Amino acid sequence: MRSEWANVDLLRTSVQNCFTAVFSDIEGCRLLAMVTGELIENAIKYGDWSRSEDQRFHLRVWGEGRSAHVSVENPVQHDDENAEQVLETLGWMRRFPSAIDAYRAKLLEVAAADRDLGNSKLGLVRIAYEGNCTLTAELARGVLRVQAELTV
Repeated sequence: MRSEWANVDLLRTSVQNCFTAVFSDIEGCRLLAMVTGELIENAIKYGDWSRSEDQRFHLRVWGEGRSAHVSVENPVQHDDENAEQVLETLGWMRRFPSAIDAYRAKLLEVAAADRDLGNSKLGLVRIAYEGNCTLTAELARGVLRVQAELTV
């Protein structure tokens, strides 16, 4: 997997075109494509692509009843701090009654910080809010899997 951002747009557009051809809900297709693209960007940005034999990127998009699912897997280093932060951020988000409440709290946290937060994980919270989706993640055997579930 080469970390070329143009590939993200190609995948995002492919997902959107595929679902637009099948479903009449254009806005739902756009949201699904946005969530897919954002999760792919995170996988590329934070994945461990230094081990050529383990450079496995997996994208899976599927529907189930009134739900659409996106699953993105990328390799990470052992004890990867970013992967742990993803799990912590998603746990933090579950403490809020809704994605918009978590998003507002994260925006206030970022605005109140008197230093550079570096990797604030605002992006994950924004994906859940703007994509109107539930995010989950798991870390196992050097692979981080982040999944989104959207009601369509």
